[in-house]
Amino acid sequence: MTKIVTLYNNKGGVSKTTTLFNLAVFLAQNGKKILIADCDPQCNITELFFASNEVADDPSKELPGTSIYQALMPRFAGEIGKIDPDTVDLVCSTLYRNLFLLKGDLEFSMAETYFANAWKQAITEDIHEKNTYVSLYRFLHSLGDKYSFDYILCDVGPSTGAITRMVVLACDGYFLPLTPDRFCNQAVRVLGTVLDDWINKHADISKTFKPFKIPSFPGKPILLGAIIQDFKIYSAGKVKASYERWQFELKKTIKYTLLSGKTLPSRNGLDPDQPFIAAIRDVGPLAPLAQMFGCAIFDVKQNQTRYASRDGKDYYGVVWQGWENRMKEYRDEIEKMTEVLP
Repeated sequence: MTKIVTLYNNKGGVSKTTTLFNLAVFLAQNGKKILIADCDPQCNITELFFASNEVADDPSKELPGTSIYQALMPRFAGEIGKIDPDTVDLVCSTLYRNLFLLKGDLEFSMAETYFANAWKQAITEDIHEKNTYVSLYRFLHSLGDKYSFDYILCDVGPSTGAITRMVVLACDGYFLPLTPDRFCNQAVRVLGTVLDDWINKHADISKTFKPFKIPSFPGKPILLGAIIQDFKIYSAGKVKASYERWQFELKKTIKYTLLSGKTLPSRNGLDPDQPFIAAIRDVGPLAPLAQMFGCAIFDVKQNQTRYASRDGKDYYGVVWQGWENRMKEYRDEIEKMTEVLP
């Protein structure tokens, strides 16, 4: 059965999109069939996915495939009860076999209103709103069933709005991406309350579905683990002190707001004292270079490094060896994420 997973933090700038894309590529390279669902109206992961495709360089051409908003619009308009997956065209990656995209849509921001209304009205006898409430979960699983995806990875925005709420509730599990700073720590402090409210309200809404014979969905995503990112280290490999201090604060905040004394579901074996399951240090110029070619950070080729050098020449020797080491290190941390997937 297809599992749905996201990376979620209500703070922006924590590398959600980049990490999710690299996780998707790693899984696809290791025999899993993967769908990336761009559920963020900013459409950043759609831009990254198409960076390897010539069509992305021609603004006069429409990107191929059905967008998530186009797919769901007939349900929002009340024209149909369920989305037929046969009406949806997914896009296959030009670089990676087994990797597909349900593209984003700037107009998907309009879904904020539809999902917000469903959140308020689905608890009533309004059949239309009940069907809208379950539409995203139904739709993603219908795609999973039709194409036998192992995982659907959903990219979401850094918000607590209606779109993000419905995506997170539709997931089986989520990773918590973090940067070691005050603002991220502040965001995590409120995250437990936000998720607790969502899960409890969903349970109340779901109770009203049975008389109408409309199946609801679990709505209990589990915390798979936290990913600490974008920190710097000394040459000896030790985390620099200022980052280390905020990592320590984040561990405490996660323990006491998400994992201790809370009803929030988390993965069996997730240690409240050591919630970081991957540590991805600052990758420097690797990230923007990978974005140029729409590839994973661990897949940058030597002949592409000329675009990172001032003289336009490929990196070689000790410099290229350093890049290879960083790419391997990055890949190893992404692999750790796959080891805790549902």
